[in-house]
Amino acid sequence: MFAKKLLLFVFSVVMLSSCSRFTQVVYVSPKEDNIQSVNHFYQYENEDVKIVYWFWAEHGVMSFLFWNKTDKPLYIDWKKSALINNGKRLSYYTNRDVNNYKSFGTTYGLDWLDVFNDYYTKSGSTDMKLSKETLVRGERVSFIPPKSYITQAFYNLTANIYFDINDRNTQEESVNFCKVYVSTSNQEINFRNYITYAFNEKGENEQHVDNEFRLNKVVTMQNDYFNFKDKNGFWANDWERPTRFYIHNLRWDEIYK
Repeated sequence: MFAKKLLLFVFSVVMLSSCSRFTQVVYVSPKEDNIQSVNHFYQYENEDVKIVYWFWAEHGVMSFLFWNKTDKPLYIDWKKSALINNGKRLSYYTNRDVNNYKSFGTTYGLDWLDVFNDYYTKSGSTDMKLSKETLVRGERVSFIPPKSYITQAFYNLTANIYFDINDRNTQEESVNFCKVYVSTSNQEINFRNYITYAFNEKGENEQHVDNEFRLNKVVTMQNDYFNFKDKNGFWANDWERPTRFYIHNLRWDEIYK
C-alpha cells in the first residue's frame, strides 16, 4: 500500500510540474471463449457468419465486418440489433441522413472502412478484397448475398468517460520504450454487440449474435509519448491495435481524482 501511494505521489509531482496533457490507451478483452484473437483482430464465428472487430478510435468505435459464410442470402434487421453499453441499448437503426456514430476528436486512426484489408492480407485470404464505401443510412434490413460481407461502424464506446489512475493495481512499467502507468479500471464497463439475422426478409426463424466485451486495463502516458516520432518523422510508438482505443489530451484532474 505504501509503495503504491509513493508511486502515485512521484507520478503526480512529475506530471504537475510539467503541466502536461495525457493520453490513455484502453485495452478491450472478450468475455466469451468463442471470441478469438486472429492477427490482432477479435473474431467471432459460427456456422453461418463471421464477425471481425475493430475498436481503435478516439473514445473507441463499434466497427465490424459481418461475413455471410453460407450459400444462402442473409438479412440483418438493424431495428432488432443494438450496441448495449453497460446495460443501455443504443439502437443501430436510424432513419436520419447522418452518421450513426458520434465523433469525439478529429481522428479515427486508420480509416475503419479500409482496415479489414489488412486482416485478410495477413490471413492469406484471396477470395475477396474490400473497397472504400459509404455507410448505409436509413436501411432497416441489410441484404447480404451468399459468400459476401458488409462493414459497419456505430457509436463511440466511452464518450466522456475517463479512467483515473488513483486506482487499484497501478504500476509503473516500460512499454514501447516509454515510462507509463498501467491500471486496472475501477469502473466495470462492459459492452455488447447484439445482431439479429435471418435467411428470409420476413425475419422468420431469427438467429442472434450477442458478443460481449469488457475494458481490461488502462495505460496512462504523457501526450508526447503517444505521439512520439523518430528523427525521420515516423511514428516510433506502436500503440495502435484493433483491440484497443485511446482517449487523448486529458487534463490532470480528469485522470487523478
